[in-house]
Amino acid sequence: MNAQLDKLLEIKDLLSLINGRVSAALNRYLNRKFKSAGLGISTEQWSVLSCLWEKDKQTQKYICDHTYKDKASMTRLLDGLERNGLVKRESDPNDRRINLIHLTDKGVNMETAANSIVEDCISASTDNISTDDLVFMIDLFKKIMHNITNVENE
Repeated sequence: MNAQLDKLLEIKDLLSLINGRVSAALNRYLNRKFKSAGLGISTEQWSVLSCLWEKDKQTQKYICDHTYKDKASMTRLLDGLERNGLVKRESDPNDRRINLIHLTDKGVNMETAANSIVEDCISASTDNISTDDLVFMIDLFKKIMHNITNVENE
């Protein structure tokens, strides 16, 4: 094979990995673990709950910004979390046009079990990978996100 074709194949592999192969595999793994633990949440719902576990009573926009989800997707996620009794929407006392999302007791009580599952899954998926490699990978993905954000804002 020539060098140009090799480079294209490497780019294809990189885009395939970035575009979801690893993410999809990790999501499937986490979803199975959440289900077998009886938590009844998805990885996407966990990301919303995790945001609220860090700082409860946030606007939908804040949660969208911190989970990288669009408004329509967030509405669907919040609807499901509310149906399952994990979050509630309440009007912001300072601006009734804005809803604040807050955890219910059930949502608060799920934190330890859900985060333990996530930690176990991350530990299993990063087994035999050095700390230096993980730090490099995180830095690399941060740079890619930074570059994409800069290109999108041009």
